Amino acid sequence: MNLYDFPLDELYQYKPKLTKQPDFQTFWNSKISENRKYPLNLHVQELTYPVPGVQVFDVYFDGFRNSRIHGIYIRPNDIRPNVPAAVIFHGYNWNTLQPHYTFKYIIQGIPVLLVEVRGQNVKSSDCNLYDNGGSAGWLTKGILNPDNYYYSLVYMDCYRSIDVVKELTEKEKVFVEGSSQGGALSIAATALHDSVVFSLCDIPFLSNFNRSITLASDGPYSEIYHYYKVHDPLHKTEQIVNNTLSYIDCINLASLITSPVLVTVGLEDPVCPPSSSFALYNHLLGEKEINVYPEYGHETHPMNEEVKLTFVAKHL
Repeated sequence: MNLYDFPLDELYQYKPKLTKQPDFQTFWNSKISENRKYPLNLHVQELTYPVPGVQVFDVYFDGFRNSRIHGIYIRPNDIRPNVPAAVIFHGYNWNTLQPHYTFKYIIQGIPVLLVEVRGQNVKSSDCNLYDNGGSAGWLTKGILNPDNYYYSLVYMDCYRSIDVVKELTEKEKVFVEGSSQGGALSIAATALHDSVVFSLCDIPFLSNFNRSITLASDGPYSEIYHYYKVHDPLHKTEQIVNNTLSYIDCINLASLITSPVLVTVGLEDPVCPPSSSFALYNHLLGEKEINVYPEYGHETHPMNEEVKLTFVAKHL
């Protein structure tokens, strides 16, 4: 193993101070209250699929405030009673999730919704008008105003996706899964929506910004670095930027979670530093497990799917 971050024994102890603003809870409560004003306007269309016993659907619903979000709903012909539905979120600008990925749940009678993040997919538009454009990618779009920041809206889209799968399945309970950006979105959905009963969070993005921005050598955290280097070389807006990111930071959201969470981390991750995953993990309040892959970077070993299935079986 190459040392990319703190030694492992220090990572288990790494619990940075939360960066919550005084109105953190009020901020998200207001978003949840505002969400109730917007109908889902759900549209579902069945697709032809070659595997018997499985139905696949295109799903569209209204995102938070604006934009039309696309997802794919996969359901077994025989949905098992008394199990939750599942929602799976994809990585940053990297949606390779196909219906067959859900078969690990479909064969257990669990229906699944794959959600596409606004603006990062051809079928999920981002129609929001931001106070400032993004200097690169999506991480800095609207970053000077937390109320109109890109990820504030994305987190609430994820919140709405929980309501979508509940309406599609008539189930009251949901579990969530995601990797990288998807891991962060699973944490956000778990922290904000009461219907989420457990979550699977692989190599999470959007966590411990203060450290991640300075330590990551690859990936989208560099967009913040780029923003300062090109657009604010004297860091005059740094306090405003930090304030906005504090509402999004998964370490702050983790401190609201009491339901079970499984976290996965690679100790050679140059995109999402290992310490940022441990920071999230160490702030979780409920039952939790962490899988550590010393020789892995921003990826997981295939055996991690078996570990996740064991965790799911334990909490169904």
